Amino acid sequence: MLKFLHLADLHLGACFDMLPADKAEAAREKQFDALAHAVRVAGRERAQAILIAGDLFDTPSPAPALFSRAMHLLAQAECPVYLSPGNHDHIHAASPYLTAALPSNVHVFTAATLEALPLTAGVTIWGAAFHGQNARVPLDGVSFDTPVNLCLIHTDLLADNGHNHYTPGEIAASRFSYLAAGHNHAPSGLRRAGGTVFACPGGLSAVKSDETGPKGFLLLTVDETVKAQFVSSKAVEFASIDIDLSPIPSDTGLQKVLIDRIPQNHDRVAAAVTLTGERVYEPNLAALRRVLGQVFFSCVVTDRTTLKKPLWRYLQQDDLRGAVSRKYRDLIEAAENEDEKARLLLALRYALAAFDGDTPPAL
Repeated sequence: MLKFLHLADLHLGACFDMLPADKAEAAREKQFDALAHAVRVAGRERAQAILIAGDLFDTPSPAPALFSRAMHLLAQAECPVYLSPGNHDHIHAASPYLTAALPSNVHVFTAATLEALPLTAGVTIWGAAFHGQNARVPLDGVSFDTPVNLCLIHTDLLADNGHNHYTPGEIAASRFSYLAAGHNHAPSGLRRAGGTVFACPGGLSAVKSDETGPKGFLLLTVDETVKAQFVSSKAVEFASIDIDLSPIPSDTGLQKVLIDRIPQNHDRVAAAVTLTGERVYEPNLAALRRVLGQVFFSCVVTDRTTLKKPLWRYLQQDDLRGAVSRKYRDLIEAAENEDEKARLLLALRYALAAFDGDTPPAL
């Protein structure tokens, strides 16, 4: 049985310019925590290899200290590490992948076309590198001498016009046992094209605020079948939390709602909390920001609520607002059941919001 880790898109050194300077620096530190965690998992699971499918660094010319620190971490792995540079850390003349000393257990694919390296008896790893922002690495034209062949490549699995995209037909025709992809920052799950199983683990670290959801890597076993376990990362994640304040009567009620929405890994989550709806009280935003700033790695609170207005505020006015209000009052009084009454009330609220130029009420 073959066991290995598949990770991608750590983007070491990313700027995190959506965060305050101190939090951005802390987020970059957590990227190294994520890499160290992956190395520890490989040792604990007795993995035979770590595969990195590109964009280990956020730039093709990372600072020497940054590159050295990453290589020092990878050198601690108890197994070989294979890396195929992607569009962010692509190969160029002064690339540290070519000019800096690499640990003895780290193997970087530097050719523009697929080349093979033996892993164990019966297992070969194939890989290639981007030599610029764009690349096209053909999957055909290779011949296999071992029963298990892994392909490590940076490829956009989603967009036809994306970076080094392959069609399902091209993947099936390649006949690789497993294609370890990188580039897409959301996990793809295990997929199959013909006899080839392929996957993208998603980013090991979120680097943009819209990259919400879990971040991590895959622990794979290849035997008669290919199985994968998603392992959560130790890097920063982003989360968007929308709270409808309409049914909440007080800060105590808001606290109860928020407690249910706070994820277990909140200390690694940069959260964007947005209050919406028609409020019936004035929330203590300063206290809310202070508390959530202690709960989350980082938190921004945005208030998009509107003050709830009395429903019958125009009932006595001698204008179109008053006429509409009185018409709906009569319809509501004549309603035959509560469902019909609720629909009419909502329709009136929509009409009044249109009159006042307010945000329509939530359905």
